[in-house]
Amino acid sequence: MKNLSSLLATCLVHPKAANETFLVNDGDDLSTPELVRRMAEVLGQEPRLIRIPESLLIGVAALMGRRDEVRRLVGSLTVDIGKARDLLGWAPAISVDTGLREALR
Repeated sequence: MKNLSSLLATCLVHPKAANETFLVNDGDDLSTPELVRRMAEVLGQEPRLIRIPESLLIGVAALMGRRDEVRRLVGSLTVDIGKARDLLGWAPAISVDTGLREALR
Protein backbone atom coordinates (compact mmCIF):
# COMPACT_ATOMS: atom_id res chain seq x y z
CA MET A 1 0.00 0.00 0.00
CA LYS A 2 2.89 2.37 0.74
CA ASN A 3 4.30 1.93 -2.75
CA LEU A 4 0.94 2.67 -4.34
CA SER A 5 0.43 5.78 -2.23
CA SER A 6 4.02 6.84 -2.93
CA LEU A 7 3.45 6.62 -6.69
CA LEU A 8 0.10 8.41 -6.43
CA ALA A 9 1.70 11.22 -4.43
CA THR A 10 4.45 11.52 -7.04
CA CYS A 11 1.87 11.64 -9.85
CA LEU A 12 -0.02 14.45 -8.10
CA VAL A 13 2.96 16.80 -8.18
CA HIS A 14 5.08 15.69 -11.13
CA PRO A 15 4.37 17.66 -14.32
CA LYS A 16 5.20 14.71 -16.59
CA ALA A 17 2.54 12.53 -14.94
CA ALA A 18 -0.42 14.37 -16.49
CA ASN A 19 -2.57 12.14 -18.73
CA GLU A 20 -0.23 9.16 -18.31
CA THR A 21 -0.89 5.65 -17.04
CA PHE A 22 1.59 4.02 -14.68
CA LEU A 23 1.89 0.52 -13.26
CA VAL A 24 3.06 -0.05 -9.72
CA ASN A 25 4.72 -2.95 -7.92
CA ASP A 26 7.27 -3.44 -5.18
CA GLY A 27 10.18 -3.66 -7.58
CA ASP A 28 10.44 -7.43 -7.30
CA ASP A 29 8.59 -9.96 -9.47
CA LEU A 30 7.63 -13.02 -7.41
CA SER A 31 6.19 -16.37 -8.34
CA THR A 32 3.32 -17.63 -6.20
CA PRO A 33 5.58 -20.20 -4.44
CA GLU A 34 8.19 -17.51 -3.73
CA LEU A 35 5.50 -15.24 -2.26
CA VAL A 36 4.31 -18.10 -0.03
CA ARG A 37 7.91 -18.78 1.05
CA ARG A 38 8.49 -15.14 1.97
CA MET A 39 5.19 -14.91 3.85
CA ALA A 40 6.05 -18.05 5.83
CA GLU A 41 9.48 -16.63 6.64
CA VAL A 42 7.95 -13.40 7.96
CA LEU A 43 5.57 -15.46 10.10
CA GLY A 44 8.44 -17.66 11.35
CA GLN A 45 6.93 -20.79 9.83
CA GLU A 46 7.93 -23.38 7.30
CA PRO A 47 6.10 -22.98 3.99
CA ARG A 48 3.71 -25.79 3.13
CA LEU A 49 4.29 -26.23 -0.55
CA ILE A 50 3.60 -29.39 -2.51
CA ARG A 51 5.31 -29.84 -5.86
CA ILE A 52 2.78 -30.78 -8.51
CA PRO A 53 3.58 -30.60 -12.22
CA GLU A 54 1.83 -27.65 -13.83
CA SER A 55 0.49 -29.84 -16.65
CA LEU A 56 -1.16 -32.13 -14.10
CA LEU A 57 -2.79 -29.19 -12.30
CA ILE A 58 -4.11 -27.77 -15.55
CA GLY A 59 -5.36 -31.19 -16.68
CA VAL A 60 -7.29 -31.76 -13.46
CA ALA A 61 -8.60 -28.20 -13.56
CA ALA A 62 -9.83 -28.75 -17.12
CA LEU A 63 -11.81 -31.77 -15.96
CA MET A 64 -13.42 -29.58 -13.31
CA GLY A 65 -14.09 -26.70 -15.71
CA ARG A 66 -11.51 -24.49 -13.99
CA ARG A 67 -8.64 -24.43 -16.49
CA ASP A 68 -8.54 -20.63 -16.84
CA GLU A 69 -8.45 -20.06 -13.08
CA VAL A 70 -5.55 -22.48 -12.60
CA ARG A 71 -3.64 -21.00 -15.54
CA ARG A 72 -3.91 -17.58 -13.93
CA LEU A 73 -2.72 -19.01 -10.62
CA VAL A 74 0.31 -20.85 -11.99
CA GLY A 75 1.19 -18.25 -14.63
CA SER A 76 3.42 -15.26 -14.13
CA LEU A 77 2.19 -11.71 -13.75
CA THR A 78 4.93 -9.24 -14.43
CA VAL A 79 4.35 -5.55 -13.89
CA ASP A 80 6.88 -3.22 -15.52
CA ILE A 81 7.42 -0.05 -13.51
CA GLY A 82 10.05 1.22 -15.94
CA LYS A 83 7.85 4.06 -17.19
CA ALA A 84 7.35 5.42 -13.66
CA ARG A 85 11.06 5.11 -12.95
CA ASP A 86 12.17 6.70 -16.22
CA LEU A 87 9.58 9.45 -16.60
CA LEU A 88 9.03 10.37 -12.95
CA GLY A 89 12.20 9.17 -11.25
CA TRP A 90 9.98 7.09 -8.96
CA ALA A 91 11.15 3.98 -7.10
CA PRO A 92 9.24 1.78 -4.65
CA ALA A 93 9.25 3.28 -1.15
CA ILE A 94 9.52 -0.12 0.56
CA SER A 95 10.65 -3.62 -0.40
CA VAL A 96 8.43 -6.66 -0.80
CA ASP A 97 9.79 -8.13 2.44
CA THR A 98 9.13 -4.94 4.41
CA GLY A 99 5.62 -4.74 2.97
CA LEU A 100 4.94 -8.37 3.90
CA ARG A 101 6.20 -7.80 7.45
CA GLU A 102 3.93 -4.77 7.85
CA ALA A 103 0.92 -6.53 6.31
CA LEU A 104 1.31 -9.76 8.29
CA ARG A 105 1.93 -8.33 11.74
